[in-house]
Amino acid sequence: MKAPSTLNLPSARVTVCPDCSLILQAIVPLPHQIAVCPRCAQQLYRYRHNTIQKAMVLSLTGLFLYMPANVLPLLSFSVLGINTHSSIMQACLRLFNQQQYVLGVTVALTTLVFPLLVLAGLLLITLGLSRQWQAPWMPRFFRFYHHLTEWAMTDVFLVGVLITVIKMSHMATVSLNAGFFCLIGLVVTTIATQAVTDHQLFWSLMDAQDTLRPDQKMTATAATEQMPNASGFLLCHSCHKLLPAEYTTQTGHDRCPRCGHSLRPRKKNSIARTWALLLTACLLTVPANLLPIMEVESFGVPDRSTIMDGILYFFREGSYGIGLVIFIASVLVPLFKIIGLIIILLSIHFHWHSWLRHKAIMFRYIEFIGRWSMLDIFVITLLCALAQFGFLSSINAAPAAFYFTGVVLSTMFAALSFDPRLLWDAAAVAPDQQ
Repeated sequence: MKAPSTLNLPSARVTVCPDCSLILQAIVPLPHQIAVCPRCAQQLYRYRHNTIQKAMVLSLTGLFLYMPANVLPLLSFSVLGINTHSSIMQACLRLFNQQQYVLGVTVALTTLVFPLLVLAGLLLITLGLSRQWQAPWMPRFFRFYHHLTEWAMTDVFLVGVLITVIKMSHMATVSLNAGFFCLIGLVVTTIATQAVTDHQLFWSLMDAQDTLRPDQKMTATAATEQMPNASGFLLCHSCHKLLPAEYTTQTGHDRCPRCGHSLRPRKKNSIARTWALLLTACLLTVPANLLPIMEVESFGVPDRSTIMDGILYFFREGSYGIGLVIFIASVLVPLFKIIGLIIILLSIHFHWHSWLRHKAIMFRYIEFIGRWSMLDIFVITLLCALAQFGFLSSINAAPAAFYFTGVVLSTMFAALSFDPRLLWDAAAVAPDQQ
């Protein structure tokens, strides 16, 4: 069905902030410039030079490093002539052998599956863009890539490897193997790949009608009286394609014509789902902190420790920096996410008008730091695989590891299910208010 003429929206002239729905003139910043929403401080666009070529080379490099980083041994431990070593893949299998299936699946997805999909997907997309393909699968691949980047946690796992080295250095002889250096290369290339990827340019190249000509230089200023109202637009929350509000009714399609994501003015049941996930996280926090998270067995005598016991261990050993990192990642970050989201949800319920900009910035921090709570789980994964010295000593995951994983996943899904635009809707903020 052909769309009516009223649907021919000149989206190259305007853009809408995805976090607060403020209408702005289209943005094409010059090199070394960043376009920021004047109301909620969300970064809207950042110029990146040769983004397709750089992303292609870096993603290809990451794929070359992927197999050795995951298959080759990372570390070797030696105690009284007993040697152990493990790779990331072996560490995941060790969790399954201990019947820690939830931990095993979570670690395997975040360290093996999702990083591979991110690198392979971006390589295919950049290859298609460089050859000017107009394949229908490319926008959908790019949408999946965008959502998977948050769940690919090789960088968090690398920090977990470094903490494991420091934790075991006085108990065993620790050797760094080839897999460790390949993992460093994989993490560096993955981070660089995400840094050079220009999402807005990629989307525009996949949709020729939305491509902005190089000679169009528009500034990021607030909408004028001549520009349409935000209620006249429908913004795809995945690829940020701008459509008229009547698009779904006049075309009969409820999905984005570019990326295939469902089109809704706001995320469906956002507040209810966020509250449910937050309550789940609160319930799981109690056993996650009170029950033992790790069991150390020495000469057949088991000794269980909680999250706080592990933190106090580093402080007693003088490793204050490592103890502080684990305390922040395992205790403060989950607590900050839960309290921060509760404050935001209460602001919506009671229509609080104050500190909206600060709450929007706080929510973006909650989204960013959520994945780092997996640090403790990755350390336990490595210790379970490496610290296996038979009757002399062995380390296994304890019940709290399951609950703590549930807390991390619940808070991450809570942040993903929340629609930050509801914060501004509830406060009934006018477009020119800060």
